Amino acid sequence: MNPLDFLNPLNIAAEAIKKLVDVWTTLKDRKDRETTSIIADLTDLIEELRKTHSTIVKLVSPLRRIADDPMAFGNEFKKVYNDFRDFYDAYDFGNERTRCHKIRQIQNRMLKRKPLFGVDAQWNQLHASLGALSNADFDIIDNQYKPFMASFDKTMNSINQHVDNNVIPLAIAEKAVFLASLGPDYDKNKRMLEEMTDTIGTLTAGL
Repeated sequence: MNPLDFLNPLNIAAEAIKKLVDVWTTLKDRKDRETTSIIADLTDLIEELRKTHSTIVKLVSPLRRIADDPMAFGNEFKKVYNDFRDFYDAYDFGNERTRCHKIRQIQNRMLKRKPLFGVDAQWNQLHASLGALSNADFDIIDNQYKPFMASFDKTMNSINQHVDNNVIPLAIAEKAVFLASLGPDYDKNKRMLEEMTDTIGTLTAGL
């Protein structure tokens, strides 16, 4: 299983929101009070869904950008490692984690309103995915996100040890194995993060 598979439920919810936003952008009057309130909630939802993606992309991308040049790898890795160390050691990931209880709160607010755009099937799909997320606090976040970050930390420490021991080929090989374990899902989730950012821009521009 790809170590980033736990992001799939977040991606499904984000896709559902994006489809509804596509419908909303075609409305002639987007300033209806209830519609505006729903859009504000969708904006908050996307912000929540972005958090875990953003943390992973922010930490993995610098490692991916280090060239496999034995002469330069050590110095380049040390810069990335020190930034990673500062982040990982200083945070408990409380702010960076998607908060499922927050998703549940937003969903409950939305359920009290009758959306004036989109079709029932679209809203049902969104609420189904949000329901799964809001009830999966431990499964998605604590049992998968935190172990992924711990595994990433272990890999970074191991590469750093190889660099300290001046065994650069092993350091480069371990970096390659870790990145390969993420597979194409990393690029897919990076694109999803960009799409979520664009969706927020669309939503906030219309408020």
